[in-house]
Amino acid sequence: MIELSIYNPQDKQRLAQAIKDGNPTSAARPVYMCIGTEKVSSDSLGPRVGTLLNENLSTPIFVYGLCKQNITAENLCYCYKFIRKLHPNSAIVVIDAAVGTPEQIGKIQISTGGIAPGAATDKKLPQIGDMGIVGIVSDKNMKDFYDDLNPAKNRLVAQTAEFIAEAILAASKSANVAG
Repeated sequence: MIELSIYNPQDKQRLAQAIKDGNPTSAARPVYMCIGTEKVSSDSLGPRVGTLLNENLSTPIFVYGLCKQNITAENLCYCYKFIRKLHPNSAIVVIDAAVGTPEQIGKIQISTGGIAPGAATDKKLPQIGDMGIVGIVSDKNMKDFYDDLNPAKNRLVAQTAEFIAEAILAASKSANVAG
């Protein structure tokens, strides 16, 4: 697992490179599956990334999970099977919010082999995806995960979403130049 910081400008390029490196053998472009709901600020990271990607695409990439079109625990397995069936040769990059220690808040973790969404809230969901990108936006004791009235929390989630979306867009653009 690689851990990056949204506060280090060089880490955005490192994330873009990790995304490109995570899809080296496939001719198909990666597909992005953004998990969460904008109903809870801390859990809105995935849909915010999906919406930012969808609004700023200059080259076509497949993005699932947007604001108002959420992928949540209720529809996760169905959506994952659907995406895998539609894109059998593509790596699926799963993007989700996570909790961690106070020192980890503002970090991005990249893992190969996907992620197990909902682990922080004791949801028993399967491991999904070929690569996972999680943004740590809350303390693991969960005291502030559901605090939607905290402006600093909203800024952190927005800043993390922008960081991830910009790295994905940079990876996509450089893949077009190379391919």
